[in-house]
Amino acid sequence: PIVAQNGSLFHRPVASSAQSGSGSANSETLPAPNPNAAQAPPVQGAQQQPYPSIPMQAGGLPASPDNAGHLGLQTSWAYVPPTPARTLKLHDIVSIRIDEVSTSLSTGSATSRKTTSYDAALMQWIRLVGLDTIKPAPQADGDPRIQTSQTEVYRGDSNLRTSESYTRNIAAEIVDIKPNGQIVLDATKEIDEDDNVVRYSLTGTCRSQDIGPDNVVLSRNLIRSKISRQSLGHVRDGYSRGWLTKLVARIKPF
Repeated sequence: PIVAQNGSLFHRPVASSAQSGSGSANSETLPAPNPNAAQAPPVQGAQQQPYPSIPMQAGGLPASPDNAGHLGLQTSWAYVPPTPARTLKLHDIVSIRIDEVSTSLSTGSATSRKTTSYDAALMQWIRLVGLDTIKPAPQADGDPRIQTSQTEVYRGDSNLRTSESYTRNIAAEIVDIKPNGQIVLDATKEIDEDDNVVRYSLTGTCRSQDIGPDNVVLSRNLIRSKISRQSLGHVRDGYSRGWLTKLVARIKPF
């Protein structure tokens, strides 16, 4: 008969064989045979007992969750059955947890001073006599002269310090599955409250193993991701810039 310690997590079935020919029953415990190992020759005079066929993985673990009952693992308080693998298909819904935190600090200082002086005088000039004669031109009023002086001083200081934290959950749809198993997600969400509208959109690509058993993928596991947030309404109109202000800021004439 098979002797089993059902309360052990590392239990393997053992079998006992009776020694024949001696008149006394000597029990001997034998470990379960490894199906990958070579079969040993039978012992003469010993009656072989049948063993249950249990495929094992490396390390002595069962090859499938169905074998947990054969090993007595289901009787243990610490036994937790493994979560079955999920098959992802097109148009399935996946939850994306967005948790983005960014902090930046930038300080700049620039000083420029420039002095320009220009002094030019026309000492001699020429004049044309006819079509084939060139003669010196007398300057009765003196030599024409140009003299300028310019001094320019520019100084600029700038400080920039920003800290942003963005946390949100959004449901996405599987729009494509690549041949290498990568999954393309697309999500849109719109919140309309009174006269204010906030629109969120997200696109990105992740691996199938990045989607957890709870059907959630983290935004930091997305590649080629793009997160967009657009606000409309009277709150947005209160602090938005006009088109002329945007044009002057883009041209920067000063």
